[in-house]
Amino acid sequence: MIKTAIVLRLLLSRNKGYSQNEKSDIIDSYEKIAINSNADIRKATVTNAFSGRKRSSMITIALIVESMGFTMLDFGDLYSKITNKQILEFQQNILTQNS
Repeated sequence: MIKTAIVLRLLLSRNKGYSQNEKSDIIDSYEKIAINSNADIRKATVTNAFSGRKRSSMITIALIVESMGFTMLDFGDLYSKITNKQILEFQQNILTQNS
């Protein structure tokens, strides 16, 4: 769950970087992801996937990734590169936010 959340955040961050440089309809928020998906995904479902606290189905993850304009190959490439250090940092950030 955490690795998935990290990758989703990396992809969204990449889109945010693009949207600052170009004036196009780049998906750069949870709301835009929900609206742009080919299925009826609620914003809360998208938020849960990015939080790393709830397990998301692979279908949901694929819809989110594709709605941001990426492929599952992009997702898998980043997923395979996530380190234990990144996972620990993410967990610490989540714990800090909850306290």
